[in-house]
Amino acid sequence: MSEKNLIMTLFFTILLSTMVMTSVVAQSRIVGVNVGDWFKYGEVSGSWSSDDPNAIFPSLEFNYTDWMLISVEDISGTNITFQSTWHFTNGTEKIETGHIDIDTGEGNMTLSAISANLSPNDPIYSSPGYSTQKINGTIIRTYPDGVRDTNYMNITTEINQTGLYQYISMTWYWDKSSGMFVEMAQDVESQIENYTTSWSLLLRITESNVWVIPEFPSVIILPIFVTATLIVAIIYRKKHPM
Repeated sequence: MSEKNLIMTLFFTILLSTMVMTSVVAQSRIVGVNVGDWFKYGEVSGSWSSDDPNAIFPSLEFNYTDWMLISVEDISGTNITFQSTWHFTNGTEKIETGHIDIDTGEGNMTLSAISANLSPNDPIYSSPGYSTQKINGTIIRTYPDGVRDTNYMNITTEINQTGLYQYISMTWYWDKSSGMFVEMAQDVESQIENYTTSWSLLLRITESNVWVIPEFPSVIILPIFVTATLIVAIIYRKKHPM
């Protein structure tokens, strides 16, 4: 093999290796929570209405929930085990255990958590069934513990058939740095013949031990420090003229 061909072969080998490594890095999933972290959702509501005389009021647990708390019990690889506590308005509680693999999406607490630091157009999970469910964008949202970079995904489904129309809109919000869901809103409207039934759900975080101190952009710290130093120096010189 000539020296030129050898160099070209090495070049394409390195290029191919780089592409493979880039693909692997892009698909890596990061657990952004720790054992002992807890997230409290104190803003819980649900509504239902219908003009159908034969409609049956659904048993919406959200209507009787005072708050819900999710705590991280165990982490193994990309699999997170949670304990969820539902505290109802009558003082009773229901405690359940669930899990989610933030890589594949497998588990009975799907969407409760995703990988940390996902970007727009990243699939929320890596398994083929979630290939079309991607992060729509990253926005800044304000929650009781401060301003957060928040990933969101909106899923809209519409069914229009003879005698049946159904529209479903669901939006999930996740804290970008932890991957934990911070808000969920869902609206459903169904029209069967001439009757309309609609219902909605809302779940929003109100407290967490993870974000005791609101985030403060580090790029702002230095200018503030410099400005404060200058102000102190000016005051000192006025009080102590040379």
